[in-house]
Amino acid sequence: MANFKLKSQPAVMGFTPERLAGFRGPLVMWGFGIGVTVSLFLSSVPIFKRDVLQKVPVLGDYYTDKTPDSDKPF
Repeated sequence: MANFKLKSQPAVMGFTPERLAGFRGPLVMWGFGIGVTVSLFLSSVPIFKRDVLQKVPVLGDYYTDKTPDSDKPF
């Protein structure tokens, strides 16, 4: 007879950490896709553009407003 040791694992609604590890890849891909979609839809909002998009290292120069003050309506 083999000696098996039972270990208790924390579980929330039947999901253990071992079971959730299999969902890691798809969750990362969905999170990336949702992040890109939110950035695309909010890219025209000035506060999002200033606080988020201009601080991205590679894309920051693209979203910087270079319009002269004389050409701005407000």
